[in-house]
Amino acid sequence: CNGLSVNSTIETCNSCNCYSDGWMSRHVQNSPDTPMLFTENEGWFQAWGDAVAIRTSTDLALSVAQWFAAGGAYHAYYMWHGGNNYGRTAGSGITTMYADDVCLHADGTPNEP
Repeated sequence: CNGLSVNSTIETCNSCNCYSDGWMSRHVQNSPDTPMLFTENEGWFQAWGDAVAIRTSTDLALSVAQWFAAGGAYHAYYMWHGGNNYGRTAGSGITTMYADDVCLHADGTPNEP
């Protein structure tokens, strides 16, 4: 994701807003022949000891709208629910949960602080 990969690898964006942070402009300038892929629309970044930051669904939706309006080709929605897996979607005996302060809690209920 940092652009330090082999030539056949497509750089992707992991951010809260790939449009406003300038990633899209840099990608168009540096890699005009590759699609813009938004792989992780992150809900948060929490430094050790800081209070939990909760990103609003409005802010998340704005980042997606700006992404596609500016020519984004792909957006992975799994971060809307923190990358968590529900039911059997992770595979037999596998569960993951690494973010519960995103738009959907791990149990699938809306996060309405």
